[in-house]
Amino acid sequence: MKDRVYTEMRRRFQRAAMQQRKPLMGHYELTARCNLDCKMCYVHTQDNAAALRKELSTEQWKRIFDEAIACEMMYATLSGGECLIRKDFKELYLHLWNQKVLITVMTNGTMLDDDYVEFFKTYTPDMIQISIYGSSEEGYLALAGHKGFEKAMHAVAALQEAGIDVRVAVTPSRYMTDDFLPTLNACKDRGFDVSLTDITLIPNRDDPEKDDYYLTDDETFELMKQRAELFGYLKPVESAPDVCGPMTDPPEKGLTCNAGNCLATVIWDGTMYPCANALVGEGASLLKMSYAEAWEKTKAAADAIVQAVECKDCAYAKACPKCPAYRLKDLECGHCRPEVCQLYRRLVLAGVKPLS
Repeated sequence: MKDRVYTEMRRRFQRAAMQQRKPLMGHYELTARCNLDCKMCYVHTQDNAAALRKELSTEQWKRIFDEAIACEMMYATLSGGECLIRKDFKELYLHLWNQKVLITVMTNGTMLDDDYVEFFKTYTPDMIQISIYGSSEEGYLALAGHKGFEKAMHAVAALQEAGIDVRVAVTPSRYMTDDFLPTLNACKDRGFDVSLTDITLIPNRDDPEKDDYYLTDDETFELMKQRAELFGYLKPVESAPDVCGPMTDPPEKGLTCNAGNCLATVIWDGTMYPCANALVGEGASLLKMSYAEAWEKTKAAADAIVQAVECKDCAYAKACPKCPAYRLKDLECGHCRPEVCQLYRRLVLAGVKPLS
């Protein structure tokens, strides 16, 4: 885990980059391919041969990384798909590492064997996040279509033993409700803390109408409460402010989060967007323009998104996710979804989320 000095330093860099609108952070989807087949995944390409033909080459990614660094990118997140499935992953990773970029790797952990542990021990990442998809091999088969529980758990333990900062994440979905608490218990029994990712999930890019994996607000409430109870974070309160309700004030444009302010996301085909949650506009193709030019287009796309007026002075602003793709009814209407406000008031009252 990072100490307070490091955390505060990163926050200061981030605040300065946001003020200056510089792409300090880059999220790079190296591939759409994956060795698992998770039902709720937003990068859900299972035709690996076709995806391999379309994904960027080693040299193309290196060129993107070099241009990003020239634009003052210091923090890179590598993901997929499953980024370790690329045969050139170590080469791409080292291309960044050798230029002093701080790297986060997001992986399912099932390909992270002892050789990779030694590699990361030598070339230490800023952090590795491993997603867990069940409490057993049977749970993995049901959700991800393949076994992987033991491999993922071994990877977490081995990385911890090697002194590498590793985080364990679980993505709640309709497919996992029965196995959610057993999965948390399986992690807790091994001494792993767990964060929850993408409570509402990102829409499937290949089939945007697919919505059978979304949780209801009641299901979301129960799963978040279960996690807080299990890990001892639950601190109920006796009262909480009322939600403000719909407002008629003129909305403001532009995002207040990292996306398009100090974060650029490049998906696996080389197109830049503000973030994976906000693939707004046509995107900026890095096959057709420089990183600096793409960043200007990405900032403009972020600036066109209308903020939810209800969120500006809301008492629940710090408890609620900052992601506009979650809060807004859509990315242009300028109003928060009322059910979001009610859900987070319930979570504050139950002691799952603090107001500040």
